[in-house]
Amino acid sequence: MNTISNNWRVAVVVTVMMGISGYILAGYGLKKHFIATAEVYVESTDGTSATEKAAMAALLFTSPRMYDAVNDNLRVVFSYAELDEIISVEQENGTQIVRATFDCPTSSEAVRIAELFLILMQKVLDEYDAGATVRTVSQPVEPQYPSYPDEMLFTLIGACIGFVISAAGIIVIWKLDNTITSADNITEEYNVPVIGEITDLDNEIDYLGR
Repeated sequence: MNTISNNWRVAVVVTVMMGISGYILAGYGLKKHFIATAEVYVESTDGTSATEKAAMAALLFTSPRMYDAVNDNLRVVFSYAELDEIISVEQENGTQIVRATFDCPTSSEAVRIAELFLILMQKVLDEYDAGATVRTVSQPVEPQYPSYPDEMLFTLIGACIGFVISAAGIIVIWKLDNTITSADNITEEYNVPVIGEITDLDNEIDYLGR
């Protein structure tokens, strides 16, 4: 108990500082990911299976022509590899719905590319003579918060790490501390009997009020 009472303030400071460090890491040290999504309904115009057209459209929406069309309308030009990381397109469970996801470091950039993508979808399908049309099902909404990193989660993780480090440090100090604090310590450590104890007169006087 003496070890805890002597070191609890340090433990609190370490826990708080680690929590603050986690918050700073999440807020300023890690790349943010803002995600916008959009869905379109793909219809066939040449009599073939609409679900197959949707699967084909999902592939064409991440083709070089689509990426070139996106870059032509942006101020900053991305490489194909960068656009592969930003744009993810998939057919929803074998239906005619195709969902596009846009992962960007800013919310405005995510929704801007998503809106641009919707505008260019039909144009790219026509360039490939895909025999399909698209109809927007859901428009992208600008995300208010990043999907990663979660500042509160990182703060909590940092505080937990600080608490564990503090607790481990206190245990180590307690194990290494060989200070004799009571008669029982002498008996436990050296296996010798205690003949008598010296009373703390100051505390005794205060207790008696004299």
